Amino acid sequence: MPVKSRVIIVTGISGSGRSTSLRALEDLGYYCVDNLPAALLPSLVETIAERLVAAPVAVGIDIRAGHLLGDLDHAMDTLRSTGVRPELVFLDCADDVLVRRFAETRRKHPVWQAGSITDAIAQERATMLEVRERTTLVIDTSDMNVHQLKRHVQRLFEPEAFGELRLMVAIESFGFKHGLPRDADYVFDVRFVDNPYFVPELAEMSGLDPAVSEFVIRRGGDAALDRIIALLDLSLPLHAQEGRALVTIAIGCTGGQHRSVAIAEMLAQHIRNMRLGRVAVHHRNIKLAGHAA
Repeated sequence: MPVKSRVIIVTGISGSGRSTSLRALEDLGYYCVDNLPAALLPSLVETIAERLVAAPVAVGIDIRAGHLLGDLDHAMDTLRSTGVRPELVFLDCADDVLVRRFAETRRKHPVWQAGSITDAIAQERATMLEVRERTTLVIDTSDMNVHQLKRHVQRLFEPEAFGELRLMVAIESFGFKHGLPRDADYVFDVRFVDNPYFVPELAEMSGLDPAVSEFVIRRGGDAALDRIIALLDLSLPLHAQEGRALVTIAIGCTGGQHRSVAIAEMLAQHIRNMRLGRVAVHHRNIKLAGHAA
């Protein structure tokens, strides 16, 4: 009996980065097919398993499939009946960003017939709503360029280091004055912790510096970290049990330079010790002094 392939179905709103995501997966060794009719998915997976020694498979299915999107549920049920656990990834993006992307690339929206590009996006959202609602992994690409999206996808789907434990925890520090992250599942505000920015010898450092980290812990960060950990110790194992692929945790301070960075790093170490899956840390607004970017 052939070994079952890992199967990732990449779908979502046009312009959100499906092609970039498939190329990222192809670089990881996935056998990638774009715009496949959903009804053909089980046959493709069976063929790959028999001929390519269970190479992982990534398939792009989007609005161009038209009524064939209705075959997606049946195709996924068929795969599950053979022991394959397909993973459905939905790429989304803010409407204003989508409008800008289509203008920059001068590409025609797949469902555009008449009216404006915003009308076409709204029509596509209505069609894809049911698919999005049954997806456990939604990636918002509004604030990502193609290189950032590629790295993000590859971190999510790199060869497994934890067997069947597939949860990815993404921890992001940020500054509230630069705006909230769009796609966070948890947002923690640590602005009540004393700010190292007002200590002259610490102002030009970042939360990656031990002196700043120690100051943050002594001046309220320990209490903040304890309470954040108490919640996540409860919730993250439950997310893993329900098959969630990605949980994003955002830690915010005023500028995203000191407090949020230090606490994000300490939180990441704690979550790594839980061994639920992979942990990735991103400092959105940090200005590094004496550190490699």
